[in-house]
Amino acid sequence: MDKEALRAEFRREEPLFFLEVNEGQRKFIHLKNRKGETPKRRFLEAGNKLGKTHIGIAEDLAHSFGCRIWLPEDHPDYKIDIRVPNMGLIGCETLAHSVPEKIFPAIKSLIPKTCKWKKKNSQSGVPQKITLLTDPFGKKCMSEIYIRSYDQEADTFEGIDSHWIHWDEPPPKKILQAAERGKVSRNAPSWFTMTPLKEAYIYDEYSLKAENNGGDDDQICVIRGEIWDNCQDWCEKCKVDIPENRVLNSDFVPIRAIKNCPQCNKVMGFIPKEGITEYLKTLDPEEREAREKGLWKHLSGLVYKVLDRDAHVYDDFDIPRSWMKIEGIDPHDAAPTCYLFGAVSPEEVEVMGKVRNRIFLYDYLLMKDDIDTIIRKIREKREHHGYSKPKWVILDAKYGVRTEMEGRTWEDELTRRGIGYVRLSSSRPGDVELGHKLVREYLKLHHSTLLGTSKPGMMFARGACGGEGGPIHHMFNYQYKKDKDDPDKSFKDFPDIIRYMALEQPVYKSPADDKNVVDILDKRREEAIKLRRRGVM
Repeated sequence: MDKEALRAEFRREEPLFFLEVNEGQRKFIHLKNRKGETPKRRFLEAGNKLGKTHIGIAEDLAHSFGCRIWLPEDHPDYKIDIRVPNMGLIGCETLAHSVPEKIFPAIKSLIPKTCKWKKKNSQSGVPQKITLLTDPFGKKCMSEIYIRSYDQEADTFEGIDSHWIHWDEPPPKKILQAAERGKVSRNAPSWFTMTPLKEAYIYDEYSLKAENNGGDDDQICVIRGEIWDNCQDWCEKCKVDIPENRVLNSDFVPIRAIKNCPQCNKVMGFIPKEGITEYLKTLDPEEREAREKGLWKHLSGLVYKVLDRDAHVYDDFDIPRSWMKIEGIDPHDAAPTCYLFGAVSPEEVEVMGKVRNRIFLYDYLLMKDDIDTIIRKIREKREHHGYSKPKWVILDAKYGVRTEMEGRTWEDELTRRGIGYVRLSSSRPGDVELGHKLVREYLKLHHSTLLGTSKPGMMFARGACGGEGGPIHHMFNYQYKKDKDDPDKSFKDFPDIIRYMALEQPVYKSPADDKNVVDILDKRREEAIKLRRRGVM
C-alpha cells in the first residue's frame, strides 16, 4: 500500500484526528462574540444534512479531552478552557431511536482508536453513560458523558452538575430548565445543534437575544446553516458548479479535489447537488425553509409576518399627556388577566384608505388577582403615566354577557368601580379576520410628513412591553393552527386586545377637543333647560 493509500486509510480510521468540516461547521466551532470569547450558548440552527450532530459530538469529545485534536496545537481554538476529567450531558429526542441509531454511533465512530473507553447501558439496553478512561494520547482522562432523551421525565436531567451540555435538536422548555440548574455552579457552556422545526420558545428567548442576531446578549450567538453549506459540487451563494468534486475514487467516494469555492472561498461540503435537489422535492412547503435553510418553521405560520423588532419596537419614552389614551382588557378565569395601555398620537396614518392616527402601545399588566386588586393596579399604572381616565377601555364582548361573578359581568364590575367608559369589542361574523387585516394595515410602514421618515402605524415599547408573556412576546409568536385558518390559542391574549383596538380605528382627539365637545354639550343642555322652563318643549 503506497503512502497516499496509507494516509487515506488512517484518515478513515481516525476521523476525529483528521476531522474535515464544511462552512457551517467551521463557523460553529470558531464562533466568537465581540469580546473575542466563545459565548456560553452557541446555536447551530441549520437545515438537514449539514452534519449538525456530527460536529456536535466532535465538540462533545473535544471538551471531554480538553482540546480539539483535529486543529494544529498552535491554533488559538485548540485548547479548551475546561478541567479534565469533566462531566458532560447530551440531550436528544428519543431514547429508543435517537440514542442507539444516531448519538451513540456518532460517538463510537469519532472516539479515537488510541482511547480506552467503556459504556453503561440503561435497563432497556440503551447507552446512557460513556466513560473515557484515556485521552487520544494515552493519558488518563476519566471524563464522563451522560445521555438523556426528551421522552424522559424532566427530573432525569437534574442531578448532573455538568461542565458542558450538548442539545441535539431543540429540547422542551421544562427539560432545558431542569438541566440548566445543574450547570449554574460551574457557569458551564452549552451548544445546540438543531433543525428549527419545534420548540419556538428558543427563537424568542434565545435566538433573538443573540449578540450576532440583533440582540444584546454577548453570551448567546447563532450560526444559521443551509443544507447547501454541505454541498460538494455546487456553491449556492455564487451559483458556481464544481464538476471536479463529482469525481469518485476506487471506493466510489468523491475525491473533493476542490476544497474551497473558487469565487467566495467558502469551504465545500460532502454531499452532491443532485442528492440535495432530489431531497428538497419531497418537502412540504411549510417545512422547506427550516429543512433547507435553517429558518424557524413556526415563522411560516405567523399571523403577523411583517413584524420586525428593528421597525416595530421603539425605545421607551414618556408618553405626552396630550395624547389620547386607550386601554384594553382580556379577563381570564384561571390564567392571568391581560391589560394593555396604548396612546393614539396626533401623527396621521392611512388605514384602508381612511385617515387614522399612529398607536403607541406603551405598557401592560398581567394580573392573577381579585377584581378590586386589578382595579387598584390599573389606577396605579395610570397615575404612573400621568392621567386618570382613558378615552375608552375595550373589553372582549363575551365578558359583557357572561355572568361569572355572582350573576354580574366584567362590564358591570368595571363600570361600577369607575374604571372609565367600557366598550365591548366587535364580535360579528368575520370580525376576527377583519381585525387581523386592520392590524396588518397598522403594522405597515406609513410616511410621516412631520419627521420625513416612514415608521409603522402601530409600535411597541421595547422595555415596558417586553418580557415573557408580554405584548411583544405574544405578537411575535402569534400563529395560525397547523393546516387551519384560525389562530392557535398560544400567545393570543395580547393580540386579541390589539385586534379589538384596531377594529375601533381610533382617531386622535386632544384634551382641548374633548373640552370643546363638553362645553358644546353643556351649552346645549342649558339651552334645553331654558326652553323647557318656557314651555317650548
